[in-house]
Amino acid sequence: MDNDLFLHHYLKPSADGLDRRFTVPLPNIRGLTPCGEFIVQGHLEDTFSTNIITKFEDPTGLRLVEVYKNTENLKQGLFIRLVGTMSLVRLGYPVLFLDAAVSNLDVQTAQRSAVSTRVAIHLPQASPEQKEVFYAALNHGADAAGLIYACRELASLPSFWGPLWSVRAEGINFEMIKILRSIAWTAYNALCAQTRQQHAFDYRPVQEQMIFKNSLQEHHLFKKMGLSVPAEAQAAFFSVLVAGM
Repeated sequence: MDNDLFLHHYLKPSADGLDRRFTVPLPNIRGLTPCGEFIVQGHLEDTFSTNIITKFEDPTGLRLVEVYKNTENLKQGLFIRLVGTMSLVRLGYPVLFLDAAVSNLDVQTAQRSAVSTRVAIHLPQASPEQKEVFYAALNHGADAAGLIYACRELASLPSFWGPLWSVRAEGINFEMIKILRSIAWTAYNALCAQTRQQHAFDYRPVQEQMIFKNSLQEHHLFKKMGLSVPAEAQAAFFSVLVAGM
């Protein structure tokens, strides 16, 4: 991908579908078939937010939802761009969230910064055994790829959410996103192979947290960073990520 094109022509308001120049390859999962595309757009004050979301499924019950998104204050030039963010779930197992963002904002300080790339991975509702398998595989893959990662608990989220695992790089680093999506799938596949499936898994705690609580929290966080994103638009975006499980 051309970095200049990415910075100046990525998912502008009212984009008609997704410009495939800006996609990264899906993890190597056999049998994935696209089964729906959704566009969620919001405009508040000087901020436009465009979400293009594709849902995939395979014959075994695996569900992957992939997101390309641009949230941008067009007057100030502030932006957060999601490049291949995804949720991944096999029914009966916890859902994996991978957030892949390129931004000129520092989420921790809420200030403008140099452009950087950040991938964050969450595995809410995982059992201790599942966490052990998943994070061991995730760490192993990151170590093999020479990536420096951090893992910490988030006081702002409920205890069932578990730790935030993340990697950050200066500049625009699509290759890192590609590598980590593959590593995350390998780790999740190991979790499914090595731990027991829980029939009638109740995903409502995650769904309610994402749609009703995280959407409002992110609305306020974006506001601090100079981005006006309606909580309703975030809730719609999160609904596509987690509904239907």
